[in-house]
Amino acid sequence: MRRLIPVLAAVLLAAGTLSTTVGAASAGTTAACREFTCTVTGTNFFHVTNNSVSFFLGAPNNAHSGATAWLKPSENRSTEWLDCLSTTSNVPVLKNGGLALTSRSSSPGADVTLTPAGNGGNGFASQQWAFVVESTTSTFRNVKTGLFLRVRNNGPAMGQTVTTGSTPTNWIVS
Repeated sequence: MRRLIPVLAAVLLAAGTLSTTVGAASAGTTAACREFTCTVTGTNFFHVTNNSVSFFLGAPNNAHSGATAWLKPSENRSTEWLDCLSTTSNVPVLKNGGLALTSRSSSPGADVTLTPAGNGGNGFASQQWAFVVESTTSTFRNVKTGLFLRVRNNGPAMGQTVTTGSTPTNWIVS
């Protein structure tokens, strides 16, 4: 593993308290995340593997507000996620191309989109993702919806949109 998710977060969710402590390579460093100022805790690639093929969480090459997150074939600029720690809730906002990974629907199966970070620069609850880290895999639970970031039941497949759901996908951190 080339990178670890360097996050220090404690989040109280309806399902219980999730507490994660991971080494902080650059925690405490404040940097501009394009639209807002945040505490940058690192950059990561997240993928799932099926039949020895990796499918990376990614954004369109020319990301725009409202675009969907989808699965891509390799690590590159469009699959590298900047972890920005919200100063109001101490929960990460994942950014790519200056846009935050967002889940607004409380219905499982809804697409995850990319939108500008809001809430005075700290990300709305719909843009905050609680990490649960186990060894080399992670799950992500949206603060607003309580749903997990996941791959559709019929996937993974290249170009498939990423959704939310009641059961988590175990994302591999690379």
